[in-house]
Amino acid sequence: MIRKKSGFIAFICSMVPGAGEMYLGFMKEGLSLMSLAVLIFTGAVWLDMVWLTSLVGIIWFYSVFNVHNKVSLPDEEFYALEDNYLFHMDQLIPQGHLSKRQTKVFGWFLILFGAAILWRPAIRNILSMIELYCSDEMASMIGRYLYSLPRFLFAVILIYCGFRLIQDKKKVLDLELTWEEEEKN
Repeated sequence: MIRKKSGFIAFICSMVPGAGEMYLGFMKEGLSLMSLAVLIFTGAVWLDMVWLTSLVGIIWFYSVFNVHNKVSLPDEEFYALEDNYLFHMDQLIPQGHLSKRQTKVFGWFLILFGAAILWRPAIRNILSMIELYCSDEMASMIGRYLYSLPRFLFAVILIYCGFRLIQDKKKVLDLELTWEEEEKN
């Protein structure tokens, strides 16, 4: 059971995204916020997209105000709150089993995560071999391109996903228009 706790300690805990929610007993929500902040920060650093870290600031502000609002609720309303994952992530996996498509997406995520772990050490080894046969300037230029490859690939994946979303939405709209025309006739 979730119990209302000290507002001051909750405020101090809210300085870390998700920790204040966890202190108040909302473990799923706190874990979701904390994981999201860490994933965004790690992705921004790995992809060399420092501007993306501003999203961590937004998550931080949300967490601080969310904890403040929960602490200031009347007891009846506070005790009526349910602990849910952020974005209702528990509904993405029905009954604890992944669908074929979800398994495929998760598999690709694991492959990309593994490649991310191996990327920089592999590039360092490749560059040390290139330096044996090329000038330092040429090796440096090749290194810059190789180090920026994950950022390029991530951008291509985002663009591809954006096009797919647009195409799928267009198909849905076309079907709706077709249904409306059939209903009129």
